[in-house]
Amino acid sequence: MRLTVEREAPILRTLLVRGINAVLQFTALSENAIADATAAPTDLTVLLRALSSRELLDDLVAAEPLAPAFIRGIEASRRLIDKHGGAFTAVKVAEALDISRQMVDKRRRAGKLLAVSTGRHGYRYPVWQFDESGVVPGLEDVLKVLSAHDEWMQVAFFVSKDPRLANRAPIDALKDGELDAVLDAAAVYGEHGAE
Repeated sequence: MRLTVEREAPILRTLLVRGINAVLQFTALSENAIADATAAPTDLTVLLRALSSRELLDDLVAAEPLAPAFIRGIEASRRLIDKHGGAFTAVKVAEALDISRQMVDKRRRAGKLLAVSTGRHGYRYPVWQFDESGVVPGLEDVLKVLSAHDEWMQVAFFVSKDPRLANRAPIDALKDGELDAVLDAAAVYGEHGAE
């Protein structure tokens, strides 16, 4: 490891060394905190869980007061996708729709498919927007109405129970063919005082 780090550019070397030093603080974690962190689905989530453990939380808050809120936001975003069936890669969506990966990306950019960014790993497409015949009918129309909101707000809209839809999630109402009701709910989504 040391030889690899020493061969990197100076700024990257500094980042790696400081990151490794931070990770060495994980030795202070309890067995329960270690078990919780290592149960995370990805390496980055392991880091987030370890950093937000009780044993390190005070140090983290002292270094960056908003870090715990940021970590909770990341975890909540991941749960929002995982709780509702997960997400497909662009390659998987291309296979399912029988189109090229480039066409999947083009549809995403045009607002015809909903995707969340995973940073350098590209985009993931929530599975609930697809059915056996392709894309859930009406999805594109609802996405147009929601275009002022970021992708996470759009995901939250589709999977959260809505009183305007008899406390059903908009994606369920859309799958039941209730496009007009879902469009009405989308039109007032995020307005202050909207029911």
